[in-house]
Amino acid sequence: MTPPCRYFPASRLESEIQVNDGKVRKGGRIDLSACELFSIVQYECQIDRPKIADSPVRCWPVQRWFRRCQDKKGSFMVETTLWERNSKAKSDGGVTTEIIHTHNP
Repeated sequence: MTPPCRYFPASRLESEIQVNDGKVRKGGRIDLSACELFSIVQYECQIDRPKIADSPVRCWPVQRWFRRCQDKKGSFMVETTLWERNSKAKSDGGVTTEIIHTHNP
């Protein structure tokens, strides 16, 4: 069973990645914007009328963003989808306030 996920605002992601298992990461402060950026596209689908056979299925793409960062122990990945949106919103003059979650396997 995976451990419980921690929830926090996307605006705190940069400070949250500085800690791993309750301890400060070794090797100095992690600059999240300098970490390598990756993305994947997943699809969210809904069946129009689930109780009717041959009902149309509609799907929408959902792009998710991740950063691969490095500390003294090696590399680690963190999902940054909402953080990336917030960063773009700030550069466009606005700010979004969404909640993200993370867990350590």
